[in-house]
Amino acid sequence: MKKIICVLLGVLILAVYWKVQYHEFVNYDDGRYITENKHIRDFSKENFIWAFTSSYAANWHPITWLSHMLDIRLYGLNPKGHHLTSLALHIANSLLLFLVFARMTGAIWRSCFVASLFAFHPINIESVAWAAERKNVLSTFFWLLTMWAYVHYIQKRNLARYSTVVLFFALGLMSKAMLVTLPFVLLLLDYWPLKRFEIAHLKRIFSGDTQNQIENKKKLLNLIFEKIPLLFLVVGSCIVTLSAQKLAGAIVSIETVQTTTRISNALVSYLVYLEKMMWPKDFSVFYPYPIDESYMWKGLVSGFVLTGITIIILRLIKKAPYLSVGWLWYLGTLIPTIGLVQVGQQAMADRYAYVPLIGIFIIIAWGLPDLLQNYPFRKKLLSVLSGIFFSVLITLTSVQLQYWENSVKLFEHAIEVTDKKYPSFVGIYNNLGVVLNQKMKFEEAMVHLKSAVKLQPTYPEAHNNLGNALSGLNRFQEANISYKEAIRLKPDYPEAHNNLANSLSKKREDLEEAIFHYKKAIQLKPEFYEAHFNLGVTLNKWNDSDQAIGHLQEAIRLEPNLPESHLALGNILSQKKKFKPAIDHLETIIKMDPNNAIAHNSLGSALGEQGNFKQAIAHFNTAIKINPHYVEAHQNLGTALSILGQSDKSVDHFKIAKELAVNEKLKQ
Repeated sequence: MKKIICVLLGVLILAVYWKVQYHEFVNYDDGRYITENKHIRDFSKENFIWAFTSSYAANWHPITWLSHMLDIRLYGLNPKGHHLTSLALHIANSLLLFLVFARMTGAIWRSCFVASLFAFHPINIESVAWAAERKNVLSTFFWLLTMWAYVHYIQKRNLARYSTVVLFFALGLMSKAMLVTLPFVLLLLDYWPLKRFEIAHLKRIFSGDTQNQIENKKKLLNLIFEKIPLLFLVVGSCIVTLSAQKLAGAIVSIETVQTTTRISNALVSYLVYLEKMMWPKDFSVFYPYPIDESYMWKGLVSGFVLTGITIIILRLIKKAPYLSVGWLWYLGTLIPTIGLVQVGQQAMADRYAYVPLIGIFIIIAWGLPDLLQNYPFRKKLLSVLSGIFFSVLITLTSVQLQYWENSVKLFEHAIEVTDKKYPSFVGIYNNLGVVLNQKMKFEEAMVHLKSAVKLQPTYPEAHNNLGNALSGLNRFQEANISYKEAIRLKPDYPEAHNNLANSLSKKREDLEEAIFHYKKAIQLKPEFYEAHFNLGVTLNKWNDSDQAIGHLQEAIRLEPNLPESHLALGNILSQKKKFKPAIDHLETIIKMDPNNAIAHNSLGSALGEQGNFKQAIAHFNTAIKINPHYVEAHQNLGTALSILGQSDKSVDHFKIAKELAVNEKLKQ
């Protein structure tokens, strides 16, 4: 039966999430984690060492980096493979959850219900469909393997089996530090369903039945002592993680968000997660941090509600132990991400509930049948309710999954369903503006970026990206104002200096100022290959080809696969009559991009200068084949044919070049 359930559950999850393979990377950490992360481009010794010895993106999770490296090795930067890997992990997590609870409790159908809720609830989409959240599904995989190994260890306690528990736990912590609460969860499982110790009833405590109390205390102390090796790993993980987050400036100071505000937000968030679990709607990739004074009262009310629920549940600990285990699982596993130590600007996040809500799923799976135990048609009713419930969940998940198809859909949905009055929401407007800029939709981008600037005028990234939108509309004077404001707010902002220089370089009289800002960008970020490239091109315009060559060579050293750098350098070297290295760079471009018409034309010119007209003509013809309207290629081909005495063909290409040039002027 277990095998059949696993097969059916796995197939159904695959069917529900099937379309995720066609989704794009999103402009929210996917770049920093994957597409722009040079450290994961290959499985080299240097990158392997980097994964274990460096903090990056405010985290230390080497196993997660290794998983991304493996994906790059297998799929390159095709998002399909990355999404399928995360989906495979989610399927594995769902099946492991079922198998672990079926093994601990012997209740196959209740365990299946828990796993199904975990598999199909739309609140978990964020963890599966977001490539950058690989750390969440991967760490949960090791979390569940640790639980599996722990149950195996309990059946026959020995060092080898305990070592397996420690190994999986360590791998989980190196995937994401959220596993720090797992020893606490194992202790809960020791009480129920593993029944490794008991909790005495209050009456027995007051009646003086001390022998059982002493025995239970000894058992509990032994079980705590058993977790000490895991607790050492927890302490180490906390130290490393907090150090990485402090180093990156990700931890929000007490001065910025006061302790009372954090506590209020944490208490409210506990209930909001439950609300979204019970009423699954309005999911967003970002929930802004509230700053209303009324929020304190919400926090106070939430605190009373949570306290009341906790008291009621603890009073039922003997009668229904799964209530206490599920509730304390939920409360305890959320502590690292509930915001008491605030990292980032979000108030809460769907991904943070991936593991904690398992506790609530346990309460539902065991509590609902117990609640209906005296109902004569209990099994039929539960079957019907489950069918309806999961049909609704799967439908909601299918709808919510569509919003993760690309960045525009994701951010527009967030704007639609989220309270947008709080300044921390600026990042969503900004990110949407960036994506629209990339899609050349500059008018739309400008609208959202102006909203970002209005919401938080001190956000330098929004000013910088607004400048990019204005530049795309050829409104360079307005763009310069935005770039300069970004630099005023954040003087050490290399991208803003580079973008301002790009805008200034449109006018020859501003080239000197542009060169200053390019150099400033490089000073702030020496590995900024785009700035080296732009400076090289601009210095060549400034008639300083020697320095231009140096910066273009540095751009190529930093990013060897950038065709524009090779092309610019090849053309400058050709102008300086250094044809051999020029030809090497131009041929490199054609190897990378055989359909680069400009590279073929430039290579033809360099070969012609060397007197190699036959090869030159071949490249001019290729350039024209790729782009029949390429005026310069027709002119160069005409010149080469004329030199070889093929005057008729030469005249034809000169005529075509002249006609194309006239048509271009008419269009202008």
